Formats: sequence, C-alpha cells, structure tokens
Amino acid sequence: MINIKKGTVATLCMIMVGLFFAFGCKKDPVTSGGGTPPGGEEPTYPIEIPFEEYSLEGTSCQWTNLAYDNTVIVIDSDEKMNRYIACTGSDYPEIDFETQTLLLASGKTEKGISEITVNSLQQLSADKYELNMELLLNDETITEEWAVALIIEKVSESMVELIVIEYPIEILFEEYFIHWERSSGYWEDGIFYSTFPCWKNLNHEHCPDYVWGGKISIINNSEELENYFNCPEDFPVIDFSRHTLVLTSGITGRSISSIHGISEIVFFKNGANQYAMEATISQGITADGNPWCIAILTPKIEDDATIMLEIFDRPKL
Repeated sequence: MINIKKGTVATLCMIMVGLFFAFGCKKDPVTSGGGTPPGGEEPTYPIEIPFEEYSLEGTSCQWTNLAYDNTVIVIDSDEKMNRYIACTGSDYPEIDFETQTLLLASGKTEKGISEITVNSLQQLSADKYELNMELLLNDETITEEWAVALIIEKVSESMVELIVIEYPIEILFEEYFIHWERSSGYWEDGIFYSTFPCWKNLNHEHCPDYVWGGKISIINNSEELENYFNCPEDFPVIDFSRHTLVLTSGITGRSISSIHGISEIVFFKNGANQYAMEATISQGITADGNPWCIAILTPKIEDDATIMLEIFDRPKL
C-alpha cells in the first residue's frame, strides 16, 4: 500500500480543482451516450463463435417439448433446461449455466436423414446470432425429426436464426457436345486413346476391371479447355465467369446400343463443394467395350470440388 502525506494530498486537491475547471465541461466523445468503454474497441461483425456439440446418446434422457419447426432455443438456466429434457434415470446432464449457454436446434424433414453437419455459428450483432447447418437426405420416404444441441460460452438473452440447407439439391445444367457422330479409338502401351470429334486427351489406363470407371475434369477457363478441345474453330463459347464445364468419360463393359445411348443425366449438390453426377448408358449385347463422353455446363463450381460419378446400364428404378 502506498502512503500519501497530508501536504501532498492538499497539493493534489488543488491540481484536481484546476483540472476540473479547465476540462470539466468537455465530454468524452467515446464514453458519452453509452459508447465503448475507455480502451475498448467496437467488435467487427460477423464473429465466428466456437461451440461444442452436446449429445444425450448413452444417457436415459431425451429432448422433449420441441416444436421441430427449424428454430433454436437458447437455454441459459437449469429451470429452462428442465422444460426440454426428460430423464428416466439419475444421469441428468450437468451444465454450468454460470459460464455456459446451451443452443437447442430442431426441425423436421420429409425424407430420411443420412448425415447432419453443423457448419458455423456466427455472431451478427450484440444480441443476434446465426447458426448454419446442412442435412444430407436419402431416398427413404419418411418424416424424420431431428435435434442438435451446442454448448457455447455464456451469452446474454439473444436471438439465434437457424439456416438449414437440405441436400441433395439438383443442379440445372446444359449439355455441351454430349452426342457424337462416331466413337472409336485404339490401344497403345496399355492406354486407350479415344477419337471423339472435337474432344482429345480422354485417355484411360487399361485395367481388366475398368468397366464403369470414369475420369472427371472440372474446366473453369479457356486455357484448361484447350487441353481437351480438338476443333478450335466454330464451337460454342463458354462464359467461364458464370459457368463450369464438367467433362467426364469412361469405357462401358459392353457396346453402346446407339449413338444416343446416354440418357437420364442428373447433377446434384451433396454438400459444401461436394457434387454427384448420375447417368444411364443403354448398352448392347456384345462384349466389346465402347468409350463414352459426357460434357455439361453447370453454374460455377470450385476447381477443388469433389464430384462423385455413378453410371447405370439401365434406367434407375
């Protein structure tokens, strides 16, 4: 502790009085009006908020009284927690609501759910947050309810908006030189070189098991296109600022029944930067394999996107 002598105190009082009259009428432009405290800074939004997923798996508890209407409940006390949880045993979960807040999101889908992904939780303002999630659906025609709980650091009374994207999403596309007048090729040193009109470098390593395999190229500029294009004159111009050319090719196990043997092409988005292509090839009865090629124009996708390819030899039921 610092001891201050009386004489020093008197001197300090005189100085303080002088400073008051000199500066007492001036307002602090930062703190007046309830602004940022001295030395503080206005936060820059959005702010990424860390979270920990919270599960009731392995307990006798389950969530209850949920509307499953794609909303988020902010739980900040044991009293509020008791409204939304029911336990048959003594393993009631303990959460330190003095330092933590539980976010309980729930919703409902018209199909089965294969996977739930929490992408991000962002703070948009002093009392507003946004939770972004993805649901990967499957073909099960059932109504499925879901609930996801997250633990974050303690927050005051806030509103959390829930953004849910359901995948797969079918992506519209335009065919680009998908049909050809003839298809032929030749083997050389274990490599098959196709001779589709206009296309080149559609090469495939020879493998006895190479039946439905395919090579996929994501083309996002004219320079990349030149690596695959064999007829530089009179071809449709691509606006690569808005579109991507997806070029895929492979070899069938049997002959293709006609020059228009590729049909039912669909292109899906399965998640962030993840896509899938499905196509049906009508095959003949001979065992001679035929090369095939599919080129489509899609809305712009990233160079490092993942595209899963599935080829069917008959219409998919």
